[in-house]
Amino acid sequence: MVRALSACGATVLVMAAAITGCGAEMDARRGPVSMPAPGPVTPVAARSPPPSEPPPASYAPWPAAGHDARHSGSAPVVGPQRGRVKWRRRLEGPVVPGPIVGRDGTVFAASGGGVLHALDPASGQDRWRFDGGGAYGSDLSTSPLLLPDGRLLLWPGPGDSLYAIDARTGQALWRIAFGGMVLSPALGPDGTVYVADMAGGLRALRPTAGGAHERWRIGIGGTGYASPAVDRRGGVTTVYVAADESLVAVRDERSRGRVSWRRATGALIEVSASVAVSGTVTIGSNDKRQHAFTPSGRKLWEAPLASLTYSSSASAVDGSVLVGDHRGAVSRLAGADGHVLARYVGIPQTPRQRSVGVWTAPATDARGNVYFGTRVGHIYGFAYSGRRLFDVKTGATVDSNPALGPDGTLYVGSEDGYLYAIG
Repeated sequence: MVRALSACGATVLVMAAAITGCGAEMDARRGPVSMPAPGPVTPVAARSPPPSEPPPASYAPWPAAGHDARHSGSAPVVGPQRGRVKWRRRLEGPVVPGPIVGRDGTVFAASGGGVLHALDPASGQDRWRFDGGGAYGSDLSTSPLLLPDGRLLLWPGPGDSLYAIDARTGQALWRIAFGGMVLSPALGPDGTVYVADMAGGLRALRPTAGGAHERWRIGIGGTGYASPAVDRRGGVTTVYVAADESLVAVRDERSRGRVSWRRATGALIEVSASVAVSGTVTIGSNDKRQHAFTPSGRKLWEAPLASLTYSSSASAVDGSVLVGDHRGAVSRLAGADGHVLARYVGIPQTPRQRSVGVWTAPATDARGNVYFGTRVGHIYGFAYSGRRLFDVKTGATVDSNPALGPDGTLYVGSEDGYLYAIG
């Protein structure tokens, strides 16, 4: 079951590895999770996020999983302040894949029915649709990648394949088969695209409209759930992905990928990593902890979470880390040491509920507002301070990673086949 070079410098790629789950809480991908309801949580006092580094520069409002190559989950716009549903569009199957947004506001969204849509942001109607010829995916949210030319769209779609689609017309250009379900592609600083699959494979590609040149491929081993997260500093590009229980650093040596280090977390990892402006890399695991590492692989801190996490973290512009848990809340952790700054609680779990968990990666805007969905059919917006902005009830599980458009519209899907536009 599934759930985000430079000629003058080297590239390092990091993967996270997984073992069978441990502890009293079963892996919800294979069985139910039952936990007591959490106690009340008081958020931090109302304030604006401190000035810090701006969100990563981007060539489109939300062109990739996690907004950008670092999976910051941060967009330089102000998101919705109230839960007004501008439109909702029914697709062919569960909308678990996360939408992305192009330069002109076009929303690219796929369904588990194996169809990719380009949607008008004002109406939700098709500009085009591409049928991949079969259902795909399960409970892991993956997203396409729009390249900077605005033409080439890379879609991790049906048949364990990566599809290249003309973003303007929906015409299929080429397809590459992988050894397992393809995860969300990530764009390196020189145009290299890193693609991982669930079978533990990793490839470095140079895509064009006519095809993709494979620079190298490597097998990391084990099952991978994480999509690559890319960061470049000190002349070295580092990419973080997940497969089995350890964080593995693979150095890109142009013609080959070479493992340079790996660090175990001690439990199954089923999420993607995110990278802060400082270079700190964070990732959650099924030991109910969020782990932070330096780019060299030194353990910086680990922070206890309220529960397991299937929520890929976001590295917010104030330096904090946002991560969801199985108890229906998102925690804001201090980037320096992992202490809890605030918890954004949706509907707390009751003993009768198996899981109200947050499996979506949180999205955050220029004011530090936080947006996420839950498995009991709610899409939430919270102010930085912890004040709830809105609660949109979908009536179906929300596992889709959210995206923000250029006007602040929030796009997110639900498992009953709807894509929501909330403004």
